[in-house]
Amino acid sequence: MTDKTYKILENTPLTSDVYKMILEGDTSAIKAAGQFVNIKLTAKFLRRPISICDWNDTTITIIYKVVGEGTDQMSKMEVGDTLEVLVGLGNGYNLEKSGDKPVLLGGGVGVPPLYGLAKLLRKQNKEVTVILGFNTASEIFYKNEFEALGAKVFVTTVDGSMGVQGFATKCLEGLDYTYYYTCGPKPMLKAVYDAANTAGQLSFEERMGCGFGACMGCTCKTKSGNKRICKEGPVLESEDVIW
Repeated sequence: MTDKTYKILENTPLTSDVYKMILEGDTSAIKAAGQFVNIKLTAKFLRRPISICDWNDTTITIIYKVVGEGTDQMSKMEVGDTLEVLVGLGNGYNLEKSGDKPVLLGGGVGVPPLYGLAKLLRKQNKEVTVILGFNTASEIFYKNEFEALGAKVFVTTVDGSMGVQGFATKCLEGLDYTYYYTCGPKPMLKAVYDAANTAGQLSFEERMGCGFGACMGCTCKTKSGNKRICKEGPVLESEDVIW
């Protein structure tokens, strides 16, 4: 596994602290929605794992939130700069279990990997519903992009400033769906697991040391043994997770 060099084509803010970055380079290692990249940054010992939002033959789109020195460094990078990146890491979403009416739930920066997933499901003519959960209206991003795919989109905000007031699980009540996919912080994943009336797949957000399974620092307990979020995950089957 070696770093590859990617050129920044775009690095623009979507909200006050969420940025969209498009990288140009080799995308052949990306096999499924839900995989991630691991970015090497100047003077930082640990890499920054970021979910893949979208990709094509020559570019990768990532969306990241500025939460520390590493992502702040990324936000200041300019078009034409280059990054050393490990690409196509982790286990992505399995589309075969979706049924005809899958629902996708994303919370905050758990939203981006669901865009690539929704895009693939819509290409299969699935009736896709997307539920996007945020704290407040100023944090909302990618609603229009999901709608442009032909997905039915619900937005929830904790403070009620836009859409349905409450958490993303609020919109599951009474919804007709065949399977669920979700990504977000662990409390949200547990809430979705508890509220859903079907099986599903959960993408976990964890601190990662190496990002490719060597350090065992991001394990999750499952019925089939401990699994590494960076290797066997980040996507795990809901039925397998031990809470």
